Amino acid sequence: MQRSALPLLILTILMLTGFVSCKHEITVDYPSADTQVVIDGQISNENVIVRISHTRPMSDSTKNHFIDNAAVWIGDEEGTEEQLCYDAKQQCYLSPTGMAGTSGHTYYLRAIVEGQHYEAQATMPPPAIVDTIFFRWTDVLHHARIFFVCVKGQEPLPDERNYFLCRLLRGEELFVWNPRSGRSNKNGRFEYDILCATESDVGKDFENADKEPLADGDTLHMELLSIDRDSWQYFHSLQSLVSAGGVVTNPITNIRGGALGVFVAANITRPDTLVFDKETLLQTKQ
Repeated sequence: MQRSALPLLILTILMLTGFVSCKHEITVDYPSADTQVVIDGQISNENVIVRISHTRPMSDSTKNHFIDNAAVWIGDEEGTEEQLCYDAKQQCYLSPTGMAGTSGHTYYLRAIVEGQHYEAQATMPPPAIVDTIFFRWTDVLHHARIFFVCVKGQEPLPDERNYFLCRLLRGEELFVWNPRSGRSNKNGRFEYDILCATESDVGKDFENADKEPLADGDTLHMELLSIDRDSWQYFHSLQSLVSAGGVVTNPITNIRGGALGVFVAANITRPDTLVFDKETLLQTKQ
């Protein structure tokens, strides 16, 4: 069944609340749809975090309400299982022991939400090795410049197809996200460009731009997440529906039981921080 409301709502939840502590709220208009449970869960080499909420109609202008009375467990293939605790301040479920994931392990999420059972699993790949990260620019038809962040490095599994989620954060806010796969990578190497801004949007007043523009002095932090194929499919389908801009199907979820969202086992690499300076960048040879 095709709907436009549910995928856009998932995107909003992902940008505002999933996996990063975002402060900047985004408003999206979407038509009414049946209420569904949304589970955004992640175990990484750093921590565990799970947020659970409902989809909401566009007429509901209140802040997103997270479900605080669910029962949530994280376990692994060795039979270890831990029940998570709800943290009211962060509005999410966290590990009481500081649990974190390990490369090569498969992890399981179980949740009971309002009497309904949901399950998911994900396998954590090894981390990517980043050699360099930098800003670059390119001319488009000789009358416009586009600015990118370029990241280069070594794939975690050079003999297999690798999957990533690139996230650029400005402060604590998500600025750009992009799923990538190693389909065209060679010799165990990867090189990805993440579009940040056109020159005409740099420094533009926020109210006159389609999105909050890049400006001189902005500090960008990258999180490069090495993820499995099922998790990548979710983010890839989510990106596709954003590009479609019309009636589309829901993102491909790995959660069983009827919930929307995703459960990710991510190995996070954090390259060096970048500071944007347009004039200095334009002096570099591209």
